[in-house]
Amino acid sequence: MKYLLIANPISGTKKDIAPMIHKVEERIVAEGHEVSLQTTEHEGHGYQLAQEALDSDYDVIVAVGGDGTVNEVAHALVGSDKILGVVPNGSGNGLARELLIPMDAKAATDTLLRHSVATIDTCTVNGTPFFVTCGIGFDAKISKEFARSESRGIRTYAKEAITQFFNYEPKDYHLLIDGREVTATAFLVAVANASQYGNNAFIAPTASMVDGLLDVTILKSFPNVEAPKIAFQLFTKDIDNSEFTSLYKGKEIIIQSATPVNYHIDGEPMPKAKELEIKINPHSLNVLRGEKEDRVKSAFEYFNAVTHVFSDFASDVKDYFN
Repeated sequence: MKYLLIANPISGTKKDIAPMIHKVEERIVAEGHEVSLQTTEHEGHGYQLAQEALDSDYDVIVAVGGDGTVNEVAHALVGSDKILGVVPNGSGNGLARELLIPMDAKAATDTLLRHSVATIDTCTVNGTPFFVTCGIGFDAKISKEFARSESRGIRTYAKEAITQFFNYEPKDYHLLIDGREVTATAFLVAVANASQYGNNAFIAPTASMVDGLLDVTILKSFPNVEAPKIAFQLFTKDIDNSEFTSLYKGKEIIIQSATPVNYHIDGEPMPKAKELEIKINPHSLNVLRGEKEDRVKSAFEYFNAVTHVFSDFASDVKDYFN
């Protein structure tokens, strides 16, 4: 088989990812396959490189990087017969985690070589593709602030969330979910193709990437004292049991606001908008996924992530009030 690696050299927290990429290449070649490498040089370059590869004889186009890189490469492959592979090296790694791809590069390469293919749903918001989640409200505000930060990682994200939380005011939204009207004063509204944002933060625990449906989670206004409980539920796949959430499923979602508000696509901040039109595109992207044996790795990473997040959360809250 022929693999094309499209790598973002500045993704993740490591200053030099060349050694990691070299090991991925070596492993693929050692298994008797062909591999080529192209690196991105600017925003949108991943999409361009993947689009150019559509007319090539590559079997698998591999995104090596974070959610932004994965989104660009996947965007180009929607509706094609090419297969998307992922070697995660970002902050959230939402699609990789949803597909049970380990965060370790060597183990992630195993999923490339195992070649277990699934065909998943993809989505658009105002015509722009996304693959994991889009959101409006507080999560979009944090995505915007996180993008401005000079450091990456879940602790930086948590700090931004704490800083913004105490000054954020919920907003009024009007939704049409397959024509059904829903109104809410909401902290955030998330529309999910996958169950999590990334970093094992499960905003739509029952979402499936192969059911042809979007999951809508409305987190309504809540007292500040409830924040730790809601954060815990987010990381323990229990947010759907919160008294402050309402959940819906549908194929076409329209979200309207009286004034322009922040929104994000797979964690990437977008310009403010007053209306979002979100649609599902069933079974439109071929991907390589992890298997049952990778669930053990994912569960271990999940346990560690929850432990570290709440340790950092407690520390950062303490720092905030001191």
